[in-house]
Amino acid sequence: MVGDASSEFIANLLVEHRAFNEFVELLQSEQEALQRGDVDHLVSLAQLKSSKVVALAQLEDQRNRKLAAAGFKADLVGMGTWLKQHAGDYPGAEKTWAEILSKARQAQILNQSNGMMIEQKLHHNKQALAILQAAANQASTYGPDGQTHAGKRGGRPLGKV
Repeated sequence: MVGDASSEFIANLLVEHRAFNEFVELLQSEQEALQRGDVDHLVSLAQLKSSKVVALAQLEDQRNRKLAAAGFKADLVGMGTWLKQHAGDYPGAEKTWAEILSKARQAQILNQSNGMMIEQKLHHNKQALAILQAAANQASTYGPDGQTHAGKRGGRPLGKV
C-alpha cells in the first residue's frame, strides 16, 4: 500500500477502533440490563448487537482484503508485518491496533459473561415455570358428580362449567 491507500487503510483502522469501543459499551449496557432484569431494553440491545457484529465482521473483512491486495497475509501476522513496515509513517497505528485487540478481548469476555447470565436466568425461569405447572396440576377439579377431586385429570377446574 502506498500513499493514499495507506492513508485510507489507517482511516479504516480508526473506524474499526471506534466500532469496537461502541461494541464494548453496548455489551456493558447489555450486562447492566441483565442485572436489572430489563427485558424490554434487552430486546432492543440484542437487535443493535446483531448489527454491530455484522459491521465489525465487515470491517475485519475489509481490512484483510486491503492487506491481501497490498501483498500481506490477510490475518494477524499480516497486520503485524504491515505495522512494522509503516511504523514511521503512521506512529499511532500500532497503538490503535493494540487497542483494537484489547477491545476485542474485552468484548469476548463481556459476551461470555452476559451469555452465562442469560443461561442462569433461563434456568431460573424454567424452574419457576416447572413449579407453576406442578401447582396447576395439583389444582382442585370437580367431576360430573359435583365432588371436588384434587390432582385428578379429566375433571374440570373449579368455577368452570
